Amino acid sequence: MIHPDKFYRPDELPDERTQQRLWRGIEKQIRRTRPILAFVRDARSFAYGIAATVLLYLSAVGAITIVKDSIQNAQPAVVQVDQAYQSAIKAFEQIMPQLVSSPRAEPENGGELLARKDQIHMVDKAIEELRQETRNNDLSPMKRTRLRQLYSMKLQILIDMIDNGEIEL
Repeated sequence: MIHPDKFYRPDELPDERTQQRLWRGIEKQIRRTRPILAFVRDARSFAYGIAATVLLYLSAVGAITIVKDSIQNAQPAVVQVDQAYQSAIKAFEQIMPQLVSSPRAEPENGGELLARKDQIHMVDKAIEELRQETRNNDLSPMKRTRLRQLYSMKLQILIDMIDNGEIEL
């Protein structure tokens, strides 16, 4: 094994004057590097990194969109119709928050509003029960027709409430 103190021979070691010149050269090189110049020197790789990140992000978003669209397009038409009904009902409920919480109660039609709210609650319950039954992708025409009828009933109740002025948008 080689010992560290015997690694160099004495005639290979630099003398005192050479060592001082070496250290002065190292110090000059260290002082020359300024933070602003270091940034400029690294700006190119920084820009490449940012560009690569943006490209990877856009590629990932594109891939996710393509997969999502292909999954949606692969669904049967009856499932797509059910999703359209669900999104229409959800849009109605989002613009009518007072229907969900508490509709405005006026003395002349307060009972009617409660009855409408009970109707909507019963239709929601029937929809949820039927959806629980069809959750295992049961595409029987009878169940799907009944589900579409329930969606249509709920939309009709909401439209009637808007037409009669029972709720405000």
